[in-house]
Amino acid sequence: MSCSAQKVVKMNLMQKSNSPYKAVFIDLDGTLLTKESIVSPRNADCLKKLAARGIRVVIATGRPIESIRQLVGAIHSTDPAISLSGSMVHRTMFGEAILAQTIPFETVHNILESCRQMGGIDNILLDESEGFYALHQSQDIEEFVGMYNKHPLPFTYDNVPTAPVLSILVYSRESRRDIYSKLQEKFGEAVHFTYFKEYPWIELSDLSSNKGNAMAFVCKTLGIKIEETIAIGDGANDLEMIAAAGLGIAMENADDEVKAVADRIAPHHNQDGFAIVMEEIFGL
Repeated sequence: MSCSAQKVVKMNLMQKSNSPYKAVFIDLDGTLLTKESIVSPRNADCLKKLAARGIRVVIATGRPIESIRQLVGAIHSTDPAISLSGSMVHRTMFGEAILAQTIPFETVHNILESCRQMGGIDNILLDESEGFYALHQSQDIEEFVGMYNKHPLPFTYDNVPTAPVLSILVYSRESRRDIYSKLQEKFGEAVHFTYFKEYPWIELSDLSSNKGNAMAFVCKTLGIKIEETIAIGDGANDLEMIAAAGLGIAMENADDEVKAVADRIAPHHNQDGFAIVMEEIFGL
């Protein structure tokens, strides 16, 4: 390589390393994780390099905090973590909770009563800060047992838990779209709804609870401007944070509505797309 060519390469690397971004907010499933739900060696190395550069690395996922700790805790754990699609924020991955947005008990009760009356619902989960409740102990909750590293407590329509509820997950094998429409029509002004293209659960949370608002809260805590952030994800619960970030990135495998609000598209999550785009932006 000629001297002039080396100079151009060096200048390009310097431009990339002088990125204006101070924090990266990262979804897990379909983004950082492979299809086997693990962090690949290249993605793990990228997280470490970002942290070494002084970039704040914030996991933002629909999973509970315990699952984040299991998956990423050994790689990087000193920055805040957003769990339950924005309903909860921890100061650090293993630190104290600094935000917990719960659904009012009366609203929880009314939603459950509507579910009972409409029928066609196979299961309901209620997330709280340290665990979860299940209407039925069935095979469809096994993934949540793994995420929480504990089994759920039971509840019934006539015996609703009084513990603060962070989110409600509703599952229907046959009538998911119809149930979503009916619940959204009745409670759309009371709670925040997320309907996933492939994920079989309808997610309900506090009206102001989403990853975008949680990202703004974390930025205020860290003294970072929203325009100094990157957000990367693939699903419906990533929409608000990708739209609000200084640079919003959707994965190649993302839902079309997510791609529509993103500034750029990263390669597929199962091809280390997260690491590829971060290496380019930051010159890692």
